[in-house]
Amino acid sequence: MDINDPQDVGAAFWAQVQGFTPVEGPAAPDTPLGRLQAFSAVHGSEKLTVEHVRAAIEGLPLPPPAGA
Repeated sequence: MDINDPQDVGAAFWAQVQGFTPVEGPAAPDTPLGRLQAFSAVHGSEKLTVEHVRAAIEGLPLPPPAGA
């Protein structure tokens, strides 16, 4: 975040007010987003489906990539 950029500061403030923690870099690997990022790094983002997102949110194992 650039503290001299009003848009960056405003976005960070909004995120904190909403209860989010702004971070830079990839998500922690034990979070749903981190699991999806790791899957995408291995198999490609085009292989992600709604079922993958649902499984990640519910804490279930991610299904194999489509067409595998």
